[in-house]
Amino acid sequence: MRKLYTVFIMLLTMGGLYAQTVLYSNNFDAGAGDATIVGNGQLEAGTGAGFESVFHNAVGGQAIRSNYLLLPDNVFANLQAAATRELSIAFWVKKGTAIDYFWTPVFSAYAAAPLSTGNSWPMMVLQSRLVGQVNCGGWNDLVNADNVSGTNKESTTWLDDDQWHYYTATFTDSKVRIYVDGLIQNEWNTEKDVAGKTVSGLFDAGSELTYICLGGNQAWNWADPDPAYLFDDVAIYSSELTVEQINTNISAKTTTAIHSVDALRLISEEYFFINGVTVGNDFNALHEGVYIRKVMMSDGSLLTNKVMKKK
Repeated sequence: MRKLYTVFIMLLTMGGLYAQTVLYSNNFDAGAGDATIVGNGQLEAGTGAGFESVFHNAVGGQAIRSNYLLLPDNVFANLQAAATRELSIAFWVKKGTAIDYFWTPVFSAYAAAPLSTGNSWPMMVLQSRLVGQVNCGGWNDLVNADNVSGTNKESTTWLDDDQWHYYTATFTDSKVRIYVDGLIQNEWNTEKDVAGKTVSGLFDAGSELTYICLGGNQAWNWADPDPAYLFDDVAIYSSELTVEQINTNISAKTTTAIHSVDALRLISEEYFFINGVTVGNDFNALHEGVYIRKVMMSDGSLLTNKVMKKK
């Protein structure tokens, strides 16, 4: 049984609040499965326990709209049929052999394969720099003005350490959020059926998005290559993952990746509010309350857990 399905079943037993409804998942342990490798990507041995088999995008070199994993064409049609009006896209990603990846797409979906002139709409794309765009039954460029922080965070430094990171993007009629390792990087307010502010077409016209790509296929005619990242445990849900659910998925993976805790050293730690906002790295300086603690161990693994600061 795939590891993400194990998490799914466990969460369902905890009640509807924590239900993760999986539309598609693949951990590559049994190969590409019902996905198709386009271009020069390949499945290869991973980096140890928890990452035994992974997908390496663009092994033979990066190119534009040429190298990605093509997922089954009915994922967004099933999202539309589910009528939950919620979507989450999640996967583990590592820099791999990628270079010049600031502008590269990490996930995309269109109505057809790209033409020599590029892609058109309907479309949705998620970029490595932690932003995205939707043009399907309405459009939204996820601009600075709609970001709850007043400006978009655009950065690929989260990939620079060449360690595994858990990327999650969630969509509802009123919110789009992008997380890395369970921490919010960007959050936008959206408005159903309002031009320039809507992502609701994903739920009303998702069946138009049949060419679904992990790891590439840049939007429009933008001349940015597909990255040569490593991917594992891709999953798409017809539900909005909560921070708790995201951290459960992270823990399910990273716990199995550690063999000998005694041999590991704590490299760094950082504390965050429950909503993902950072509050520093000194536990003693925190006010009374509940926080998320994120630590990096000497083997590169990332662990997160809730902690309580008392007087």
